[in-house]
Amino acid sequence: MKTILWIAAFFAFTQLLGIFVGVVLIENAKMVPEIAELSIVTPAQASDPLYSLVFLFYVIFGAAIILIVTRFYKGMMLFRFLEFFVVATSSAVVFFAFAIVLGLDLIASMLASGILAAIFAGAKFLYARIKNASTIISSAGVGALFGFSVGFIPTLLCVLGLSLYDYIAVFKTRHMITLAKELGTRQLSFSVTAKTLPARREQESEQKYVQRAQKEGERMDLGSGDLAIPLMLAVSAYKLGGIGNSLAIALGSTVGIYLTLWFVSKRRVFLPALPPICLAGIAGLLVYKLMGMP
Repeated sequence: MKTILWIAAFFAFTQLLGIFVGVVLIENAKMVPEIAELSIVTPAQASDPLYSLVFLFYVIFGAAIILIVTRFYKGMMLFRFLEFFVVATSSAVVFFAFAIVLGLDLIASMLASGILAAIFAGAKFLYARIKNASTIISSAGVGALFGFSVGFIPTLLCVLGLSLYDYIAVFKTRHMITLAKELGTRQLSFSVTAKTLPARREQESEQKYVQRAQKEGERMDLGSGDLAIPLMLAVSAYKLGGIGNSLAIALGSTVGIYLTLWFVSKRRVFLPALPPICLAGIAGLLVYKLMGMP
């Protein structure tokens, strides 16, 4: 149960952090046109529902490349450099938002965020213990940037498409399970991890304790995509009328991940996390709207 609560807490914190970053970008882009240029798409693409198919293709293509690499490459250095690039670029978005809030001008914010992001990514390169922190911050950056860049309807279609892909990748092709196992053994910033270990007994040797801990202990992982994708929808929903929309999605998706993890823990099975998370987030928004909220 503790592992479920920890993962749910990591998820909820990522959503709140990402919503904060996304709102800062959206509101400040209204006053500083240069911030709007940070968008990953053009204004025409931002409102084009068909662009969701393009993004979905990129995700599937990227997953295929990583799957091929993990099958034939058993080293670590290539993945470490990939991790450094992902963490540095995505965490820079988070640091940039905080720099703006602290009152730095555009140039100073970009310089400060770039330097801090490089230092942070380098720290993860050297110290694997900060894996959860780097996954949370980088996922918040990715989700916030996409939600800031793309309109609600294209984001909604993209999220639904990714949920369908997640279902197929787990239950049909099963390559998502292979990816999770391969990347999980490398301690990379592509998932958050929670562990619980039994207490060591009196006069129990270290070897016996390690063997018992492996049997009685519990480990649970949640991929960075499962953190960032519902966040994309929460940030884009801010454009519909305010922070309440974003928080409703975040609350619904947090309930969704908790129930999903509880089911996984009880049944000891692999489940695609995105469909229940995202559907619960959409349900949270619908309930919020049915209550007559803006």
